[in-house]
Amino acid sequence: MKRISTLLLVLAMMAVTHAQTGDLPRSTPAQQGLSTQAVSQFVDSLLALPQTEIHHVMVARHGQVVAEAHPAPFRADDAHTLYSASKTFVSLAVGLAIADNRLRLDDRVAAIMHDHLPDTISTALAQMTVRNLLTMSSGIKPDWTMRNNTNQWLNTWLAYPVKAPGEHFFYDSMATYMLSAIVQRVMGKTVLQLLCERIFEPLHITEVDWEISPEGINTGGWGMRIQAESLAKVGILMLQRGQWEGRQLVPEQWIDEMTQKRINYDNVNGQAPTDGNQGYCYQLWRCKWPTAYRMDGAHGQFVVMDPASDIVVVILGRSARGHDELACIWNQLMPGVDRTDNKNESKAEKRLAAACSRAALPLPQGKQRSNVLTNADFKLQPNPDGIDLIKFYQDGKQMAMRIYYRDGRDETIPMAYGKWTYGHLTGEPPYSIGAVGRFAGLRHNFATAAAYAWTTPGMLTVQIHYVNWISATTLQFDITAGTVQITHNYDTAHPHTIPFAIVQQ
Repeated sequence: MKRISTLLLVLAMMAVTHAQTGDLPRSTPAQQGLSTQAVSQFVDSLLALPQTEIHHVMVARHGQVVAEAHPAPFRADDAHTLYSASKTFVSLAVGLAIADNRLRLDDRVAAIMHDHLPDTISTALAQMTVRNLLTMSSGIKPDWTMRNNTNQWLNTWLAYPVKAPGEHFFYDSMATYMLSAIVQRVMGKTVLQLLCERIFEPLHITEVDWEISPEGINTGGWGMRIQAESLAKVGILMLQRGQWEGRQLVPEQWIDEMTQKRINYDNVNGQAPTDGNQGYCYQLWRCKWPTAYRMDGAHGQFVVMDPASDIVVVILGRSARGHDELACIWNQLMPGVDRTDNKNESKAEKRLAAACSRAALPLPQGKQRSNVLTNADFKLQPNPDGIDLIKFYQDGKQMAMRIYYRDGRDETIPMAYGKWTYGHLTGEPPYSIGAVGRFAGLRHNFATAAAYAWTTPGMLTVQIHYVNWISATTLQFDITAGTVQITHNYDTAHPHTIPFAIVQQ
């Protein structure tokens, strides 16, 4: 009996250790001093933004989650790529290296990375410090194509001309990559390994990975993949000045230092305040809301932290209206701080719960079947995606699409009419970043959610979301025209219309 009790205790401890979602305590807005109506208006406004897909949103106050939505087909336990919101985690790692006396803010980059320097170095390069990298004031003009064209990132970046480090703000993901390399060198482990040991394990965060460069270094300025609730935990940790359950995981002093404005854009005097011109910290941005700061990544990846109200807001998705997402926080959510709606509280709570639970991205609209075409394969002409043949077939009670590529690979995407059906990729989803070796370091357990409809009798639409990533793909088969249009939903992608030949089965 004692052995069984011990086994149950071990299993319970394992469950806690690996908890990923539902780990933070849940509460209601009113119990944490927030207007439920304000939280509801915030969620409604966010979900209604044009040119925006919300994949995850979470609001926490006083360390407790008061609202969350994961619009279908996205789910609470799906991780999400962060783009430049990854940068803040490099700053946390720098703080740990400083706390261990392995690094100082005024250490010279050239002294640490001496084996990656050009044959002759300028006075400006010799003067560049860790602090300059943290504040995006390296003095190097950014080259966003460099990572796409060489696997020697350190040598190439340090060979660029350097002008007056510390004087001008030049936002550059390669500066953060250099910080990642420096932390790895002085600590003897990657940034991700360091964070897992010192921060993520105490926070019960295990569902996290990070891209690795061709040089074996976490990419730093982009490439972390993590769950929304884990981001909320890190936001709460930062508002608690590095303390978690009685342990000081990150020094208080570093949290204070990294969240203060350190540099401005040039020529911001006289400009109206926006979320883009309030100044940069150590791999964080100050916000238009005076007491708030944020992690900030492309396509609308945000973790907003406000020490004054003890609020954390996580927003993940794909948006061309990032500043409008932030405006929803300032205009709808923040006016509800320390204000409750006593008379209508129960009704407001039900409305908020319903809005969060029924949130969903649109399904393809149309009919389930068409008499125009049955049991046929589509042989595509040469195309940028390298697809050779697309085959549709019945897989039990649902449809499946099998994609054959010219290089011999193939993928099977299960799908359904009127609902999302989940599957798994053996390969990789579409990605807006074209860096050499992209996806290296990730677990490659990419999941799909797909649905279809005959938009017209001659037009078949298939929608695929890569739910533990960010991107999506739409395929529209025009049977009459004999073409398929393939669209990936990121800014640098362009729809491709590809002729096909129908091969009857």
